[in-house]
Amino acid sequence: MKELLVHVVSPAKAQLFITYAAYIARDMNLTVRYLHVYTPPNFPMGLPGSLNAAASVNQRDIDRKMEKARHHFDVQIDNLYATDPELPLLEYSVEVGYPSEIINEYCESKKVDTIMLSSSKGKSVFYDDSSNVEIIRNISCPVWIIPEGITYKPFSEILYATDYHKEDLPSMKQLVGLASKFPANITAVHITDNISFREKAKGEDFINMIKKQSGYKMMSVKVLQETRGEPMVSEMHDFALQMDADLIVLLRENRRFLDRLLHGSRSEKIARETRLPVLIFNEKRKKPAYSKASAKFF
Repeated sequence: MKELLVHVVSPAKAQLFITYAAYIARDMNLTVRYLHVYTPPNFPMGLPGSLNAAASVNQRDIDRKMEKARHHFDVQIDNLYATDPELPLLEYSVEVGYPSEIINEYCESKKVDTIMLSSSKGKSVFYDDSSNVEIIRNISCPVWIIPEGITYKPFSEILYATDYHKEDLPSMKQLVGLASKFPANITAVHITDNISFREKAKGEDFINMIKKQSGYKMMSVKVLQETRGEPMVSEMHDFALQMDADLIVLLRENRRFLDRLLHGSRSEKIARETRLPVLIFNEKRKKPAYSKASAKFF
């Protein structure tokens, strides 16, 4: 069974986040590995093998911190199983190093299906933690970003922000695999000032093509008109509220679209207000065989 790797920055303060991961893994048929990575102030100096007295003192401090993290994981996992014995396998690892490097090693092991990160309360899910940004940029696994303090509920409405490249179909099919487990509606949203594209996307042929290529019927397409001078994230935020979305999905490879989506002074305020989980697909676009049908619309 594939694994959900959950990066827990502070096990003592992450009860809701730890619980969220356990229940989403249950619904996605995944096991869970909670991961706490401690980076000492003078890392990599002062680790085992060093002979000086300062290193010895530093190592004892590292050991105490790691033991405390293990204790908090043991207590919280026991409490989860006491509440719901049917939860999937919940394990944990406590390591010393740099989070992005260790998480990347887990991702490359092929056992991990997806990564889950948390965002700090009151800050943008994209900019609050430089280690989160580094992880998103450097790994190939899909990455969840869960706002601090929210509780899990099964997804029913998913907003997929896309620029409709036919090369995105592999990620679309991954999203369909996720949505079908709940099942949830998917609304593929594109914001553009291209009048021709907006008119084309309104037609039945376009949405039928999307449904056929994705293999999912619970899907709709919405094209929003871009408003000059207004940050794109504002328009996406307003539409997410309109459709009562409970998950936003992005594709990292679409850098231009992602940059435009995150541009603007209101981004942090919106992130605080919506408090929506975000899923970022990190796979590189792979061009499928040429299709006249897809070329006609994309």
